[in-house]
Amino acid sequence: MENINRIQSPVIKHENELADELSKAHYESCRLPGKSTKTPDFIVGNGESVFSIAAKITTRNRIKFRAEEIKALIRFSWKFQTEPWVAAKFIDRTQWLFLRPHALEISEDNKTVSIQYEKATMKGLSVKEVISNELQKRII
Repeated sequence: MENINRIQSPVIKHENELADELSKAHYESCRLPGKSTKTPDFIVGNGESVFSIAAKITTRNRIKFRAEEIKALIRFSWKFQTEPWVAAKFIDRTQWLFLRPHALEISEDNKTVSIQYEKATMKGLSVKEVISNELQKRII
């Protein structure tokens, strides 16, 4: 019998933490299995708002995504009429930060997109800001 108390990978641990935060805010989340560049990591909704989320964690000063992954997130979001978000967590420095895909910087070779910690903390939103009227206040 498999040990149900086995150690989770850091990615799974932090993604479960993100799902718990969203659940506490009365959002249902579905973590899509496996890693595919064609689908987001999460689909999240509350009956009124629906988000597609690409999530990434790092211990470094810059968080990177493959450009193909972010293009797929935007395409998926358009087809399923969801809002695309990038969720970034700089381990031991921040909670989850939510960024719009256009906040990421494109590399010279167009293969990756990234954002430095300092810019992410300035441009990023907390879970509460994304799901509340705080986002509307910041846009206006």
